[in-house]
Amino acid sequence: MKRRIIFGLLIAAIFLLCIVIMTACGSKEAVSAETFKQKAEELLHQLGLRLALNDPMTVHRITNSVCKKVSLVKIETLPNEYPVFLKTPFLIEAKPGEYLIDDIHAIGGYIDNEGLFFYLAYNDNGCLVCHEKNPFSNNKLIADVMFKNEDEPEQARVYENKKREILRFITILALMLEAEKSPVMIDNGNKKAIKRNLKESKKKNLADWVERRIYIDANLIQSKKNTERVVMDKENKILKDVSIQGFLRRQRYGTNNELMKWIYVDDFDSSRWTNKSNKRITVDTYFD
Repeated sequence: MKRRIIFGLLIAAIFLLCIVIMTACGSKEAVSAETFKQKAEELLHQLGLRLALNDPMTVHRITNSVCKKVSLVKIETLPNEYPVFLKTPFLIEAKPGEYLIDDIHAIGGYIDNEGLFFYLAYNDNGCLVCHEKNPFSNNKLIADVMFKNEDEPEQARVYENKKREILRFITILALMLEAEKSPVMIDNGNKKAIKRNLKESKKKNLADWVERRIYIDANLIQSKKNTERVVMDKENKILKDVSIQGFLRRQRYGTNNELMKWIYVDDFDSSRWTNKSNKRITVDTYFD
């Protein structure tokens, strides 16, 4: 019943949008049919996301520390299957006044009945709709993922890059949620989370809204030492600690190594022969 009500309300919203656009068409600056089509499609995709999320709708609120850690992990190749978090409809958002990535403050996604992966990114100017036929297959390079885009060439190029960065962000986040040794956690129904959700529901009057926090568990962050050594080698370099950026890798396990799991390696210090200035080393995701 609730779904029918929501569906009716969104259809009404589309109808109202039609009226607004037709009104604008009567003014000096007519709105193109393509603009009308684009806005209508955005509303339909938002409808699809809302229905996919069911009731009560779960929203994952991401802390700034998680956003920062996710942004520092680099991958160029997508995994060969959907990460667990992305297999079901999801909606993530930043803290009020903050952003997940660039100017994006919320991202939602779902897989439709035809196997298309939709994800919607929200910023202050509206909604950016992205869809692709299962990008998580054949170990695709992120740079090779193509999105349907009917904008002008220069604008389309900007949107293409933005969509890829959003795909990269949600992929890394999802992988870190399932990887062993990852400090990124979801507060799955502990007493503190339940109390906070109850408080937020009363404050916002959201009876069908469950909020869960994605945060960094400080107990899982590896301790690091940064001790400089002054031993000199023949090339007049110093043996120093250098920072290795956190990265993801896959590891085989089980009988005959038939199974695969993700491992997160947190930032750590390692000794390198180097010049006097510190260097930061970034390691990409490992794939077999």
